[in-house]
Amino acid sequence: MSLEFDVKYKRSKKKVAKKISLTLIKETEELYKTDPSHTKLNLKNIICKRDKQKQSIRVLGNDGYRILLTYKDDIVYFQDIMNHDKYDRLTKDC
Repeated sequence: MSLEFDVKYKRSKKKVAKKISLTLIKETEELYKTDPSHTKLNLKNIICKRDKQKQSIRVLGNDGYRILLTYKDDIVYFQDIMNHDKYDRLTKDC
């Protein structure tokens, strides 16, 4: 499995890194790469009409931030990283 990072994800990562540790975000990415079903990631499937493969994971050590991702074939696309309030709004209207 390979990871690809969307432009929006990279932008959001820079903004979020001001509030939480960039190290935690990188550790989350690495853990997902090695073990996507690890319990620390709290992987959730998102019911979305537009994207049936949309999921989210929790940033390690921080319950307030989640990473949105989707997958196609053997590639995982990290789409966005956001606080839980924005996550709730976004997934509600999916």
